[in-house]
Amino acid sequence: MRAIPAVVVAIALQVAGSPAMAQRLPFQKSLDAAGVTTLDVSTIRGKINVVSGETDRIQIGGAVTIRIGLNVPENPLEIAQKIAANPPIERVGDTVRLRPPADERDRRAVTVNYDVRVPPNTRILTASDSGETTIAGVTGSVNVRTQSAAIGLQRIGGAAIVSTGSGAVVVEGTSGPLTVTTSSSAFTARALGGNLHVRTMSGAVNAGFEGAGDADIETGSSAIQLRGVRGAVTAASRSGRITVEGRPDRQWAVTTGSSGIDVAVASPPVTLDATTGSGSVQVAGATVNGTVSKRAVTGAIGTGGPPLRLSSRSGSIRINVGR
Repeated sequence: MRAIPAVVVAIALQVAGSPAMAQRLPFQKSLDAAGVTTLDVSTIRGKINVVSGETDRIQIGGAVTIRIGLNVPENPLEIAQKIAANPPIERVGDTVRLRPPADERDRRAVTVNYDVRVPPNTRILTASDSGETTIAGVTGSVNVRTQSAAIGLQRIGGAAIVSTGSGAVVVEGTSGPLTVTTSSSAFTARALGGNLHVRTMSGAVNAGFEGAGDADIETGSSAIQLRGVRGAVTAASRSGRITVEGRPDRQWAVTTGSSGIDVAVASPPVTLDATTGSGSVQVAGATVNGTVSKRAVTGAIGTGGPPLRLSSRSGSIRINVGR
């Protein structure tokens, strides 16, 4: 094992033992919400938390945290105190903007986190590179972007748009439409009340519905699981298994390349068109009035109804009816 140079050890001990490096300076500010329609928050590494609060005030809390690193300026405590005393908050027209420090040297010294209470109907815009974002209880529209940080939404009443590179996305409770785009992150949701649109390269999708929203899901190489679906379904994965459970009132179109498909339909009638290239197609719990073979089943279940179009290049397909 190579010896660690003494100068590196000395620097590490000095950084770890420095009181300034461990400091976190909180701040608070209250604004009149009259005429404010939008909260626009941006951070670099900083966390963002937004929740619904009073209808007439915007309460902005947060903290300035001194960073640890070799490129931190020599006076980080002084910089942190200056920013905590006057955090980068401004109102421009109908928008309240919360930002990271404008000066590059200040950004190397500290990270600014924001914790905000807003009137429920406020429109929310947030952006962070690597800071976690959480939003809860608002009825206005929501637009959240991160590069590599987690995103959590709860009880969202308006339309929501979420975009992240590699941060996991968790959503619980929506009333409006939800659009999610990720590169390599998993998406998990419960109690969805509106339409769901998801695009991801390699993140698994696991979503449960309570409303009659449609699902439009596409992933590159991961599994898709949908529960409680009553609307239309379009689900496609190049190599991930797809599982869909619900009561279709419009078409379900499910396609996968090299994995299987499992579909559970609460009750007939539906019209089935299921094919696989090298697997098998199995129907349990109902009789198909049509054409049945090992790799293709087409025809009506019951009196026929919304179409179920299921296709796999090399995986097996299973359809359970009445379960």
